[in-house]
Amino acid sequence: MTKVLVTGGSGKLGRAVLRDLVEHGYEVLNIDQQALPEPICPSLRIDLANFGEVAAAVLGGVDERPGPFDAVVHLAAIPAPGLAANARTITNNVSASYNVFEACRLAGIKNVVFASSETVLGLPFDNPPPYVPVDENYFPRP
Repeated sequence: MTKVLVTGGSGKLGRAVLRDLVEHGYEVLNIDQQALPEPICPSLRIDLANFGEVAAAVLGGVDERPGPFDAVVHLAAIPAPGLAANARTITNNVSASYNVFEACRLAGIKNVVFASSETVLGLPFDNPPPYVPVDENYFPRP
């Protein structure tokens, strides 16, 4: 069975990803600052901005949550402006992403899925996009 670690699985997209992975037979561990509101899979509450905590989880060294993992799906982030102070958002999101990718490198995990929100395109803010669906020709307005 393939073992997948998901960061940010307690969020809206994360819960859908966890459900899909579990339904398709993957062994899944969610790591997030927030607890899962429903018991989809085992979960570990960690601060993704803390490299030691991330590395321990990715390397499989957290008690009954052993690795190694075959893949990581990185979804964890403060997902939009205005949910936290700007400095906190950038510090959290950049350091969390670095920590996840560096821990994966150290663990030898080569299968990493990284998702970002539609806010990187400047959506869903005051001005709608000039056309939908947006494609590769759409100029981002972050």
